[in-house]
Amino acid sequence: MTPTTPPTPRVLDAGLLADLRAHAGALDHGNASSRRSFEDLGAAGHLGLGAPGNTDGRLPEMAEVVREIAEVCMSTAFSVWAHRMVVEYLLTADTPFATTAVEPLLTGATLGVTGMAPAFKDLAGCGTIEVTAAPVDGGYELSGPLRWASNLHPDATLVTAARTEAGERLIVALPLSTPGVRVGEHFDLLAMGSTASSSLRFHGARVPHDQVLSHDFESFLAAVRPTFLLLQTAMCLGLARTGIDQASAQLAGVNAVFAAETDRVAADLARAEATLTDLAAAVGGHSTPGKKDLLSLRLTAAELATAATALEIRTAGGKGYAGSTPANRRYREAAFIPLQSPSEAQLRWELATHA
Repeated sequence: MTPTTPPTPRVLDAGLLADLRAHAGALDHGNASSRRSFEDLGAAGHLGLGAPGNTDGRLPEMAEVVREIAEVCMSTAFSVWAHRMVVEYLLTADTPFATTAVEPLLTGATLGVTGMAPAFKDLAGCGTIEVTAAPVDGGYELSGPLRWASNLHPDATLVTAARTEAGERLIVALPLSTPGVRVGEHFDLLAMGSTASSSLRFHGARVPHDQVLSHDFESFLAAVRPTFLLLQTAMCLGLARTGIDQASAQLAGVNAVFAAETDRVAADLARAEATLTDLAAAVGGHSTPGKKDLLSLRLTAAELATAATALEIRTAGGKGYAGSTPANRRYREAAFIPLQSPSEAQLRWELATHA
């Protein structure tokens, strides 16, 4: 798709952005939580833009919010992406439970946990849903593991998928405080340890029928997938933008040898940013972007984030090797992107299968 739309104007208030930037180091070193900015983002109306399915035409604005946050703090951007996807799931379902559950998420009072990676892997044919749902009076009981989730605060709301013995696949929502939900010790992650990430295990956790968001597994995932991938793309491009801007500012002297490579990455990044705006604007319209376009842009964005931060740390010199510097932090943040679901391996596999 050839980019046609100019990039969305910057969205975040300068003071909020400055606060995020000022605390990025504390998050990196585990001295603060990525949750700290959510109520400010909610008060500014930034947590539900474009939900669901770009219904209000503001998904490009939501993508810009995530992109701008990722420019200064990847941990917060990742937590916002995960949270915003739970808003998407609940508003897509549009059930009485979902309508009630989404309200504190929109204000940032509570956080959302997206446990949907197994669902998307199952849909693609490269994974399975390990959580089982056994029918009981009034609903289902969930059992089994969820290998990774983030924003795992006690008052959070989780959305995930489960499979019945008969093979039906469900999308369910439940408070993390539900009896039978066990959260593991938070992972000690490279640059992302403030995101309250860990594994989950369900031991007969009861989900009433009204907390089932959808029985139509494939249609539900098809509805939320564009937002899922585009907001992840925005996160990657935000990190890439800061990395390449910093590298471009450090091309004097011997670093001039990196000029051609930096210019190439900067040009590719500008095209990807414009394409993101185009695709986000098209969601929900007559030309909703297809799977191939979404996966291709997501893979490109991941590659750009890795390339840009590598250029930044090479042009930074010795200070880039110091663990306390922003250049070092961004390099470590970028190391997470090839692993985030869909991982680089899954993206390449799906694109090859699609072709």
